[in-house]
Amino acid sequence: MLRSLAAIGRVLARVWPALLAWYLAGQVVRAAVISIASPIGPESPLAALLLVPIAALAVLVSYVGMFLAVRRAMPVYREVAEGDVEFRSLRDAAAEFSTVLLASIIPFFTLYALIGLLAKDLSDYARSAFRYSIGSENGVLNVGDGPLVVVVVVVAFAGRTLLKIFGSRLPKWLAIVEIYLEATWIFVAITGLSGAFGQVIDWIENRRVVQWITDAREFVMGLGEPIRRALESVDGLVPAIAQVVLLPLAWLLIAGIIYTRTLANIDHGRLVSERISKAALARFERLPPILRRQAYLVTDEWDDIGGPFTESGRLIGRAGVVNLAVFMACYGILFAARQWATWLIYRLVGPHDGWFWSALDPVLSIASSLVVEPVRVVLLAIAFDVCLRGWQSRESQRSANSHTPSVPETEISTTASA
Repeated sequence: MLRSLAAIGRVLARVWPALLAWYLAGQVVRAAVISIASPIGPESPLAALLLVPIAALAVLVSYVGMFLAVRRAMPVYREVAEGDVEFRSLRDAAAEFSTVLLASIIPFFTLYALIGLLAKDLSDYARSAFRYSIGSENGVLNVGDGPLVVVVVVVAFAGRTLLKIFGSRLPKWLAIVEIYLEATWIFVAITGLSGAFGQVIDWIENRRVVQWITDAREFVMGLGEPIRRALESVDGLVPAIAQVVLLPLAWLLIAGIIYTRTLANIDHGRLVSERISKAALARFERLPPILRRQAYLVTDEWDDIGGPFTESGRLIGRAGVVNLAVFMACYGILFAARQWATWLIYRLVGPHDGWFWSALDPVLSIASSLVVEPVRVVLLAIAFDVCLRGWQSRESQRSANSHTPSVPETEISTTASA
């Protein structure tokens, strides 16, 4: 891993323009979609539910483009892909992008929501739409609430399923519609679940048992300064672990899904044992014929989403604890460097009025992202290339063992008797 990380500067110098172009394009489209939805949303809440998911989808497209742009600088990936790291034509690029996007939407949008970017999209939309909401009876701050969420999720999911069933008979450009419907139902469903989950949390926090636990904790913290500091350090340890361990692994998983979806020659064998597979097949044969004929809906879904997910997870899991620890340390250093650089800029600029910071903050955020995001994508690509190297070594060893000539039993018995 350390030898691979030493090449990060060379990789950046090679792919920096492409990474910058992809990232800027995603941010520009995101901002444009929010600007278009803002004047329409107060009059029609349905417009927000149908337009805002495109903003998140634009960010995903930009990251997919960034990861695919780095692959030509990944030596192990180039070897496994047999040099197939460039788009041969516009049609090949569209086909590859559609397959990668469909496999990446669910994990990316889930991570997008967990790290607060989905809430940021909704917040940016709400702040922008608030200027157009004067005199409107519809609330722009409640995007994703109410029964409209269920309707949008059901319709988008049904449309996406129909396109998957009849996709082979339809024009190829309808793959864009399928990607949009997939992004819409997932985005809106996650938004609705987030709102419902927040209400559940509020309900739990108001229970008497929770209040007793809170009072007991306050009592323990009041027993002495060492105890209070120990409990506070534990409170601060949880978000630190999430930031240094869980977040980089989640991003590495998404990078792995993108890369494994473009590698057709990776085979990790069975996910379950042969005995379980035979038992499941026997149960499947007892199903009615009409259900067996529709089984491809489940198997195709697994090939599009479940397969890349498990393949990426296995590759990451077999990379080794040391390699993963080095990767997470580098990810943490990059995160800390961004925080310290932002703090230093604030100190150098000095105190100013609120209007000054409201204008400067977006500029500083964009500037830091233009520097950090390409570095982060290259770091993730290099880390996954190390994972591929581990898989490649195992495959070579397995192939060598399978070709090792075995000694015939007659020769063994003759040698033993002699």
